[in-house]
This record gives sequence, structure tokens and C-alpha cells, in this order.
Amino acid sequence: MDLKLNNKVALIGGASRGLGRGCALQLAKEGVNMAICSRKLEPLRATAEYIENHTNSRVIAIPADLSKASDIQNVVNETINEFNKIDILVNNSGGPLPGTFFDFSDEDWKYSFDLILLYVIRMCRLVMPYMASQKSGRIINITSLTVKEPAENLILSNVFRVGVISLAKTLSREAIADGITINNICPGAFMTDRVRELMLDQSKRTNISIEELEMNSILNLPLKRYQTPEELGDLVTFLASDLASGITGTTIQIDGGMARCLF
Repeated sequence: MDLKLNNKVALIGGASRGLGRGCALQLAKEGVNMAICSRKLEPLRATAEYIENHTNSRVIAIPADLSKASDIQNVVNETINEFNKIDILVNNSGGPLPGTFFDFSDEDWKYSFDLILLYVIRMCRLVMPYMASQKSGRIINITSLTVKEPAENLILSNVFRVGVISLAKTLSREAIADGITINNICPGAFMTDRVRELMLDQSKRTNISIEELEMNSILNLPLKRYQTPEELGDLVTFLASDLASGITGTTIQIDGGMARCLF
């Protein structure tokens, strides 16, 4: 099936590894050129090189701390300078520290707000005018299953990712008139570096080995395995295509049946 994405341009956050990398790779397979960003330049360059070597797409790597307004502005500027447009925006940033309510200071809360919610606000504010001028665009926010079922040890994520969902729903009703769709994806159990970090935290708190935690978690998954970042990338690719032109303001879980919620 031709998704008609050839020569589209994407801007993808947190793309040096994990879910962001999976999104970048699958979009590139459909001929999407892109700018990818994350904090560490060397892993980012390695990802850009890998994608260019395995697809026909052009990829530029832009180091950025997505909690900083100046870095976000620079990422958008460099993308426009290189490609003259942005058709697809994938908002994806690292998760905040795990912990419960009394574990965190005001600074922890402020940083998490900047990294998760304000990052999306800033990026949409900068990119949407370009999309509106061309009367088309796709914005896809990678969030978390915690927006539907808050996790006990992830209060920072629980609070601010819900804000992303509300923002997307509000903006989607205005943006669709300009051909811009805005949707959210809620990943379930994907084997990423973030998952390994959370397992390490749990291992330290419970004195259970990481290997045992992983085995136990797989046994409790309806799918009986962790999903791959590329599986999430396939969903992003569909939402980025014209086939999804009427889908907006939605929050879609890709969780292998994990969630028990109805909506």
C-alpha cells in the first residue's frame, strides 16, 4: 500500500533510541526525510547514519535539550533551513524520574513540566504556522498508558502527560480546518532503555533481580512479550499518512491488551 509519504518531512524528538528511533526508521522506510533530535550527539548521529544506510531518506541530526525553549527554536529553524517545510511532527521526550508524591521538590516538578508538557506546547506553537500555510500537517504525541491508568510510581508522568492529551484535544478542533490532525499514542509494554531504567529502579527498591522482574512482567502481559519500537512506528506512519486525514483529537493505545479501561 502506497501511503503517499515520499518526500514528506518529519521532525522527531527523542529519536536517538527507543520509541523515537522506531518512529524515525518506519517513516524513513516510506520515503520521509527528517530531522531527529535528542540530547546526546553521538548516539543521534549513529541513528541518522543507520537510517540513511538502510533507506533512501535524508536525515539530519540536531542535538537538543527539549526542556529548553532555545533548543526547541533551534531545532525548528534548522529543519526549515534544510527542508523548507515540516509535514509531520512527532513529539517524544524522555520520561521523568520515577517516584511518589513526596519524593520530589519544586524543581523536579518544574523540570518535568518543561520536558513533557511545555515542550509539546512550544513545539506546536512553532510548527503549526508552517503546517497551516501549506494546509496540511500531522502532529503525533507519544505519551504513555498512564494517561488512562495512572501508575503508582510515576506521578510526574501521570500529571503532565494528561496535560498533553487535553492540549491535543483542544487544538485539534481548531487545527483540522487547516488540514492539521493532532493525535496521541499511548504505548504499553515496549522494551526500551526507559523500561530498563524503571526495572533497575524497581530492582533496587525490591531486591528482585532485573532478569526476574522482566520474566515476571512478560508472564503478566496478555501478549506474552514486549512490543518493539518499530511496531509503534508503524502506527505513527499510518497516522502521518493521508489515510488518517479524518482521525484527529484521539488517544490511541498500542498495548497488546494491557489496559483494562474502557476508554
